Amino acid sequence: VGEPIIYPRINDFVRELHRRRISSFMVTNAQFPEQMEELVPCTQLYISIDAPTKEQLKAVDRPLFSDFWERFNICVDKLATKRQRTVFRLTLVNGWNDSELGAYAELVKRGQPDLIEVK
Repeated sequence: VGEPIIYPRINDFVRELHRRRISSFMVTNAQFPEQMEELVPCTQLYISIDAPTKEQLKAVDRPLFSDFWERFNICVDKLATKRQRTVFRLTLVNGWNDSELGAYAELVKRGQPDLIEVK
């Protein structure tokens, strides 16, 4: 699955990086809310938002879980409670989801990221 937060020793790894004074940037697809809750603070935590609506997210990501939208929303809400620098990495595709700016804005309002990266 390529999702770093499900690695069993990710917290040990992040702590070791910080002990060595190495920055840690973590990118999650927002499908593992329990692991996101347990994640120790890293230098910068990203949520990759490939689409702002359930239908678009299902089409673009082909999720593993039937409750993918609920998982995604829990992670967005949890981001607002993290005491570290947080980032939304938004994917905008001309003619596909660039008309959904209001849906993106709602996610930003809920997640309260420190930074927004648009690609």
